[in-house]
Amino acid sequence: MSTHKISLSIPALLSAGAIAIAAFAMPAFQAYADENTMRIAVPFGPKSSVPDPRARQNGWLSNRAGVSETLIGLGYDMTMQPRLAETYENISPTEWKLTLRKDVKFHDGSPMTAQDVKASFEKLDIEGHPGHNPRLSRLLGIESITAEDDHTLVFKTKSPNSAFLWSLTEPSAAVLREGTDELPLIGTGPFVFVMAETDKTYQTRKFADYWGGEPKLDRIVMDALSDPAVAALALQAGDVDLVTNYPEPDYAALKEKGEGQLFSNPTTRLFFFQVRTADGPLVDDTLRTAVSLGLDRETIVAASLNGVGGEVANSLFPATMASWANADLSLDYDPEKAKALLDEAGIIDTNGDGNRELNGEEVSLKIRSYEGRAALRPTLEITQALLQQIGIGSEISMAEYDANNEALKAGEIHMHLQAWGTAPQGDPDYFPSTLVESGVGYNFSGYSNEELDELLKKGRENFDDEVRKEHYDRIQEIINSELPLIPVFHKTQVSVGNGKVEGYKIHPAETYLVTPDLTLAE
Repeated sequence: MSTHKISLSIPALLSAGAIAIAAFAMPAFQAYADENTMRIAVPFGPKSSVPDPRARQNGWLSNRAGVSETLIGLGYDMTMQPRLAETYENISPTEWKLTLRKDVKFHDGSPMTAQDVKASFEKLDIEGHPGHNPRLSRLLGIESITAEDDHTLVFKTKSPNSAFLWSLTEPSAAVLREGTDELPLIGTGPFVFVMAETDKTYQTRKFADYWGGEPKLDRIVMDALSDPAVAALALQAGDVDLVTNYPEPDYAALKEKGEGQLFSNPTTRLFFFQVRTADGPLVDDTLRTAVSLGLDRETIVAASLNGVGGEVANSLFPATMASWANADLSLDYDPEKAKALLDEAGIIDTNGDGNRELNGEEVSLKIRSYEGRAALRPTLEITQALLQQIGIGSEISMAEYDANNEALKAGEIHMHLQAWGTAPQGDPDYFPSTLVESGVGYNFSGYSNEELDELLKKGRENFDDEVRKEHYDRIQEIINSELPLIPVFHKTQVSVGNGKVEGYKIHPAETYLVTPDLTLAE
């Protein structure tokens, strides 16, 4: 492995001074006298004015806001824990029995019953319903749900699914009643949904009858500030109390000075490129391999994260996921090997302009990312510079996330730099099954591998974790070899409070944020 480092001029993130003169609008919210309200800056907002937690990415926001809850929880040690269900057991290869808590109330005051849970999950498969979620429905694979009594449910799956209980921890597997004009979202969490403004704000009030105890805060306002530098400035101005995703350079500066209320914790979030393998230049295996070999991940981490935000990736899963990470894998930085492979494949620079040609055409990879996470833009810029060092030209740009996915699916771009939690359910199946299994909704690569598909099937059907580990180790090997996804680094989340925040913890899967204990000191 080459240890040669290149010197790059990396554009710095906007400093607070550089944006101090810029106007930014904080979403309006109703102020209530004598109430304890916390305002939190988050990178992404709701996708509609009534964001059903069962659909799209709304579940994560709703779950983190303390509005909706799942039957099973995911602990801070990434183990399954009771939540709305007190007990759960596998009674046959395809049947799961869950016993519900008896003290849970919905936000309209009605008690939660097994019939309510059954009705909530059935909405996942109703096209046109706000809770329609074919992705989660596929992961769960439910054939039928039987309410044996008011507090006992039996889920039957279409086939053996060892990840079933883990999938119930996903925020989209929320339990809700049908909304009303007065309460458009009726969950069971410590906070009641008040209102939302698409991509801007999400507001709640406390639920005094919460089964886990009355919350300490009266109200919470989540402001979607996609530019982390703007979020940092909002904290400095006193417009927010907590910034969940603080800019790493600014966090590093605070840490060095010993200033600020600092929070940090490693997460399962992976920064990676999804690669278009079905058509375009990256159909070529050698070119994909060269791209990965040309990425100096240590330089990317040092420059993008300022030494406080993560570690280089050697596979899909971080070393902290010791139960599932394939420790034998590595993703080397070796630009000389990359150049040699490209030369051998005839991908060479014939006109001396510094850019190689493939099949008679100059290679120019179209690579996109999106705002919302501070490290994405510098990672994209550093990647462009690194690839140029091995003769691979590229065009980079930032655009809206869903638009990038559609462009990748259409073959209009060749790589999409993204940041996903690889194990939001604590199980290894979710990430590869969602992104690289043949024909699934988020497989915008157009990638297909029969062996990988079969291994994913076996991984879901087997209930022995030692056997499953072998399957997922091999899945990680295939991905590292064929590179429909190119892992770059695993993220540590860094947050900063105003000095008064109490009861805040960063979850490894970033699944939870608001709890009954979250509050502001006097």
